[in-house]
Amino acid sequence: MSHSQPPLRLATRDSDAHKGDFGRVSLIGGSRGMTGSIALSSLAALRTGSGLVTAMVPDRCLESVAAFHPCVMTLPLADESSGEFDVNAAIQLPELIAKVDAVGCGPGMGTEIGAQRIVERLLHRMQCDDQRLGIVLDADAINILSQSGWSSKPARVQSPVVLTPHPGELERLSGISAKHRPAQIEAAQRIAAASGVVIVVKGGPTVVVDENRQWINDTGNPGMATAGCGDVLTGVITSLLGQGLDAWDAARLGVWIHGFAGDRAAELVGMHGMIATDLLDQLPLAVREVATD
Repeated sequence: MSHSQPPLRLATRDSDAHKGDFGRVSLIGGSRGMTGSIALSSLAALRTGSGLVTAMVPDRCLESVAAFHPCVMTLPLADESSGEFDVNAAIQLPELIAKVDAVGCGPGMGTEIGAQRIVERLLHRMQCDDQRLGIVLDADAINILSQSGWSSKPARVQSPVVLTPHPGELERLSGISAKHRPAQIEAAQRIAAASGVVIVVKGGPTVVVDENRQWINDTGNPGMATAGCGDVLTGVITSLLGQGLDAWDAARLGVWIHGFAGDRAAELVGMHGMIATDLLDQLPLAVREVATD
C-alpha cells in the first residue's frame, strides 16, 4: 500500500538520552472483563516511544493488566467489588499524575460514578492547568462527557487535549447521527472551536479537526474495524503528547502511525483476520517510518 509522507517527523534522539527524556505517561481505565483495552493502550504507548508507561487500573484488575507485558508498570486505584473504579480513585489521582507528561483516559473503564469522578478531575485539570499536561479522552471518558452535557457549553482548555471518538461516541457527544458523517465532522469542529480541544473523527478516512483546521488521513484500512484498535490509537497519541508534541501534531501523527501499522498488518495477515495486537507488533516499524534518524 502506498502512502503520502507523514504530516511531521519525530526528532532524532541524542546519544546520551535516558528514558525520562521520552515522556512519562499514564493510561487510566479498565474494569473487570475489560482489562485488555487499557493493556493495549499502555503497550501502544511503549511501542510508540514513551520512556515510562503506567497503567492506572482498578485494584482488582491489576494482576490481569500486569500479566499482559512486563514492560508496563501498574498502579492500583480504589475500586468497587464489581471491579470498577470507586469514587476514592479520583481522590488518589492528582498525586499520581503530578509528575507525568501525558494521560490517556477511558478505555474499558465504564461510566459508573467512580469513572465519572476521574473524568471530572481531568476536566478541572484541563481548564486550570499551568503545567501543560497532555490529555487524551477516549471511549467511556467521552461517554461520560456526553452524559454531563459538556459539549453544549464547554469551558476553554488550557492543556493540550485530544478527543478520539468513533461515530457512535461522537453521536452521543454532538447529537448528530453517525449516519451523517459530514455533519458529524462539522459538529466536531464546532466543539473544537468552543473548547480548544483537538478531535479525531474516526472513520474511513479519519479526519482530525481543531478550531479552524481539518486534516484528512490517508493511512489505514477496513481490517482495523475490530475491537481494540481504537485503544491502540489512544496509547499512540498519549505517547506523542508525552514526547512533547502539541495536540494538533500528536493527533495527526498518531493517526498516521496507527493507520500505517494497520496497513503493514494487513499486508502480513490480511484484513479479515487482523486483530489489535497485530497493530502493536507493527507500531515500531511505523514509528521508524516517521523518525528522522
